[in-house]
Amino acid sequence: MGMGHSVDFSVYPYQLSDAEWKSKLNSTEYKILRECGTEAYGKGEYCSFFPKSGYFKCKGCEFPLYSSQSKFQDCGWDAYSTCFYTGEKSHVGLREHGEVCCNNCGSHLGHCFFGERKSKTNERH
Repeated sequence: MGMGHSVDFSVYPYQLSDAEWKSKLNSTEYKILRECGTEAYGKGEYCSFFPKSGYFKCKGCEFPLYSSQSKFQDCGWDAYSTCFYTGEKSHVGLREHGEVCCNNCGSHLGHCFFGERKSKTNERH
């Protein structure tokens, strides 16, 4: 299993029981979002989807995470240069080892990489 067992999901505002999460998500989504698994390379539903407007939301709780304008072409996984904020609060959190998560429900979103010069912010989520 991934790093999910060390994540304290109780600190996030949006709460569901484990049974509710398993009912809401399919087995692959559950493994990725709640157990911090890794989506297969190039297999993501939105990997080749680059809308001109709108936003991308958390699959777990529908919290807005990234503007469509922040998405850019990458090497097989979705990539974003910046996330949404409400005031000073980021909608995407950064945990140990560069892991990024939804700051509303704690679901695993992938990792953040810095200093690659692939975006104006020098970040790749």
